[in-house]
Amino acid sequence: MTPSRSSKQELEEKRGRRRLPVDFYAIELAEGARYLRHISNVSNDGLLMQSPLADERPGQKIELELPQRKSEQPLRVKGEVVYVMRDGRVGIHVVSQPLPVEILGGRESL
Repeated sequence: MTPSRSSKQELEEKRGRRRLPVDFYAIELAEGARYLRHISNVSNDGLLMQSPLADERPGQKIELELPQRKSEQPLRVKGEVVYVMRDGRVGIHVVSQPLPVEILGGRESL
């Protein structure tokens, strides 16, 4: 049997870049709605999002607006859910562009 791609330990071993702890909110865009999501760490190619219902599924496509400290315009990124933990932590691999980790954070307009 082939190991699941969503295995957290396997993902930790594959991750090439260290994630940095952060504390800001992003907006998840889904079917015309906007959902506030807490972001607790980021790297150039991924992030860890808190989702209260933990109803995301590995492989699910996701779109987020991330606040930037040096701009009033949020950074819009697309990603793919890699894993979902029972406590609501959701690992997301960003597929649209590398994240500018050093300028992410700040306030996000709803």
